[in-house]
Amino acid sequence: MATLPIFSPKIPFLGLIPGGLSPGRMVRIKGMINNHGERCQIHIQSGAAVNPRDDVTLQISIRPNEHAIVRNSIQNQVVGQEERYGGCPIHYGATFDLLILAEVNQYKIAINGVHFCTFPHRLPLHNARFVSVSGGVVIYSIISEADTPGSVPVNPYPPAPPVQYPSPYAPPIGFVPNAPPSSLPPPPPYTPLPTHPIGGGGGHYPGRTRRLLFMKLF
Repeated sequence: MATLPIFSPKIPFLGLIPGGLSPGRMVRIKGMINNHGERCQIHIQSGAAVNPRDDVTLQISIRPNEHAIVRNSIQNQVVGQEERYGGCPIHYGATFDLLILAEVNQYKIAINGVHFCTFPHRLPLHNARFVSVSGGVVIYSIISEADTPGSVPVNPYPPAPPVQYPSPYAPPIGFVPNAPPSSLPPPPPYTPLPTHPIGGGGGHYPGRTRRLLFMKLF
């Protein structure tokens, strides 16, 4: 049995994914469907049996004549409910580049470097250990993330940017809250109150001088 990576394999093909799939790992398939009416069937499955077939965590059926790429799963020989929205960006006679990225809760599928769809896990991801390709298709290569450097698939899904939390308020450098002014004007000179209209005294105690004079006289 072949083990990925594989180049120009004979179809139908069955190969082992080294280490199986786990979150963050990828499988890339490059090929071409030449003849009108033909299909390409891809199965990511738990074992090496194809007739009857072992559990399939992800089935991809490329059908350009139906303008559809159908996704499904197979468990205990029972085919699940298919998903086929999204059209078919793969055309007869044109090379396609199909990338399958495993995540914790789903597969992400990109075609020719552009995100195409997602497929939620219906079976445990650790069951994804083999890849099978069949149908009227020519396959140029099937590689996985575990391949040697230079053959690692390029991930079209950039990592999510880190969450930015607002930082606590920091005053500008040199800023001092409620800082007193650098210089204060001098206090105004003391101004005594005007002289009492009857006469005598000044300042804050009008009439005091007159009382003192009266006491001296008597």
